Parts: sequence; structure tokens; C-alpha cells
Amino acid sequence: MRTQIAKFSSNSSLNLTDDLSVILDESPGPFTRFSGFTFTSVSMSQDAPHGGEMHPDGDEIVYVISGKIEVTLELESDQTVNVEAGEGVIIPRGIWHKVHVVEPVELVTISPGPGFEFRELNN
Repeated sequence: MRTQIAKFSSNSSLNLTDDLSVILDESPGPFTRFSGFTFTSVSMSQDAPHGGEMHPDGDEIVYVISGKIEVTLELESDQTVNVEAGEGVIIPRGIWHKVHVVEPVELVTISPGPGFEFRELNN
């Protein structure tokens, strides 16, 4: 049992376990995958170093604290949504998506696990 406050910073990962405890993970990515949810604080000045991602275990929540992104869901007809500071999106389970940084952004994500897939960048 934790007996002190655990402080975390941008680019930290908080693992929310089945027994409702929180495990702080500050190792450099990729983030540890486990059965539960991962709360991640992220600073981005450029697009993610992959060609898209997908979460088969549940919906992902992305909330923008500052800056601006575009989130594209890869469906029969792609859907792109602009997300600015103070706004968030819920990305449906099993849908491939990409995040494009429009201006440097601070955001938080709540991602289901342990499943996670991503595609390599096409050069």
C-alpha cells in the first residue's frame, strides 16, 4: 500500500488496475500493456512515429489540455475531427486511427489493454 503522494509529469503512464490501485510507470515508451486501463500524459510536437493504431479491448479516450490535433478514424470513408484545448474524443474499440499534430499539444489518453496494434510508417 502506498503511503505517500506519487507525483508524475508529462509523458508518464498511470496503470489503473482491476483492484483500483494505480501504478506509476515512467519508463520510456512503448507503454506497458496490461489488463485494465492506462492513463497517459503526453506532450507532442509532431505526429506519432507510426502509421496508425488500434485498440481491440475497448474505447480510447483522448483529451487535449493545450494545442490542437486532428484525429482520423479509418472507416470506409475516413472521418477526421479537429480537437482543441478543452475538448476530447472517444475512439471506438477496434477502429484504426491516426493523430496529426496541428500545433504542439499536451494531451491525456485513457487506453484499454492489454491489446494494442500499430502500423509502421510508410516512407
